[in-house]
Amino acid sequence: MAGAAPIQRRDGRRALDAVINLVPFIDLLSCCLAFLLITAVWTQLGRVDVQQRASGGEIEEPVPRLALTLSIDTDGYTLAASTGEVQSIAADYAQLAAALRTWRTRYPDQEHLSLRPADAIAYDRILRTMDVALSARYATLGFAG
Repeated sequence: MAGAAPIQRRDGRRALDAVINLVPFIDLLSCCLAFLLITAVWTQLGRVDVQQRASGGEIEEPVPRLALTLSIDTDGYTLAASTGEVQSIAADYAQLAAALRTWRTRYPDQEHLSLRPADAIAYDRILRTMDVALSARYATLGFAG
């Protein structure tokens, strides 16, 4: 099968070179190549860029001029800016998307949004909130303590 078979010479002695069957090696290589090509797509689909504060409390990247913080509570959302503006939003994803688009058009250079979920918030709600923020074109999301 995959072994090497020695070749007999005309004078009866065995030759030093052998014929190696490469078909099993090519089969294995084609299977590995197909597997790697198929799984390479999933590395980009499941990735969300999130920044987390370091142990000293500072973000490693430069802090934007305007800081937007979205607090997630059990009864709704609170969107606060570093300028002192505060907006309360009901626990509805459509209203949240509309409010985030309004803030995005008001401050077009602002691409960072900090999320501050309460302890009792389910993980699914945090993920759906992140999806709404990404659809409102906030490129970088971070979690505030």
